Amino acid sequence: MKKVILIAFYFNQVNEIASKRLRALAKHLPQFGWEPIVIVPDLGFIPKENDDLNCRIVFTEYEDMFSHFSNKLKNSKSNDSKSTSSNDGDKLKDSTSFSNPIVSKSISIAGEVFAYPDGMKYWYESAFKEASKIIEDEEIDAIISSSWPITCHRIAKGLNEKYDIPWIADLRDLWNLNPYVSHTHIRTYFERKLELKTFENVDVLTTTTDLAAKTLATLHPNNRIVPILSGYDEDDLKFLDSVVETGEDDLNDDASSDFSDKLKFIYAGSLYGGKRDPSHLFEAIRQLEDKNKLDSSRISIEFYGDSTNLEEIANRYGLMDILNIGGKISHEEVLKKQLESDVLLLISWDDEKEKMFIPGKVYEYFALRKPVLSIGYKEGSLKDLIEETKVGYHVSSLDSTKEALLKLYDEFIEKGKVELNADINIEDYSMENMAKKFADLLNELN
Repeated sequence: MKKVILIAFYFNQVNEIASKRLRALAKHLPQFGWEPIVIVPDLGFIPKENDDLNCRIVFTEYEDMFSHFSNKLKNSKSNDSKSTSSNDGDKLKDSTSFSNPIVSKSISIAGEVFAYPDGMKYWYESAFKEASKIIEDEEIDAIISSSWPITCHRIAKGLNEKYDIPWIADLRDLWNLNPYVSHTHIRTYFERKLELKTFENVDVLTTTTDLAAKTLATLHPNNRIVPILSGYDEDDLKFLDSVVETGEDDLNDDASSDFSDKLKFIYAGSLYGGKRDPSHLFEAIRQLEDKNKLDSSRISIEFYGDSTNLEEIANRYGLMDILNIGGKISHEEVLKKQLESDVLLLISWDDEKEKMFIPGKVYEYFALRKPVLSIGYKEGSLKDLIEETKVGYHVSSLDSTKEALLKLYDEFIEKGKVELNADINIEDYSMENMAKKFADLLNELN
């Protein structure tokens, strides 16, 4: 079996979306003939929950930027104390107090300089050292680095230059072309030069959507760029097989419950302080009911996790009776709830910055084989995916929301359910398939 070094800062943060792609990659690559050796920082406070991966993980020493400068400051103070009086030492403490607004502003400005290209840059030395030992002791056939942070790619670049090993750089989020990242003009100038320099000899750049790949090509026209979508993890859903097999009677018993005759929408996750806004859905229900086109008592909307502004929105349209706020529940419970829904809600920020992104939740929705009502920006990667796969509707305006809602409602009233008429092979959107695409690239490079 060939070996690949995977450099991943976000890996053991099992509940963060940033780790899911990389953990799945490490788990599934062996199926396709590649043994991953994962280089990760030992962050100390994060549990090393890797029993399910069955792959080799190398934890390296880690010092974050704050600790790095704190240690330097301590050493400096220790040396200064040998040549200053206690009163001078007290003056020094006062002059560096973070309560001083001038000092705080200076620290903020200094961050643009010292956190370049990111605050994890002091991981480079230990990660490079450990990876080098492995390369010198074993036959390593390829390197994959994944950002964020950019330091992962800097480590891989150093290894690629020293050992001439094929290298794939995976940009889960873009670097200088990331619409959510902004810097001073000076830093932007130098950071763009750094990105070009970093990737000048990379074999392949990968990213997570077609639009992100096209955007990346504007800065790297001479590089090979391959979009590899993420996906759902089959292992997260295995327990649902038993739920489906043993839960038929329970579902039939639920037929007498309050909401069994209702079109049930479910959303689970964060609303990001109101940036993800379900207002169009509530307003659409209100207007359609006012025109006698639907009966809101036949609709239930359930939210789990975040509840930002939900009661305010429901009250605004006189629809508190159809809103159910379930609070935070486990991921397994979320999946069970979603399995019992008629339509899965996908709410994203209605902002142009969202164009190139696809929320990881949509792949989970595919796996659950439920119709999707997606509310977000009027165009972009998510809209294209929803329309291409025909898993449901993507809406961005009140009128389009009303149109989609009425179709879903009318089908439910007529048939007692809403059918999924998707034009996809669900397995194409699994993490296993994602890993296969990486393996195919690795095979091409060897």
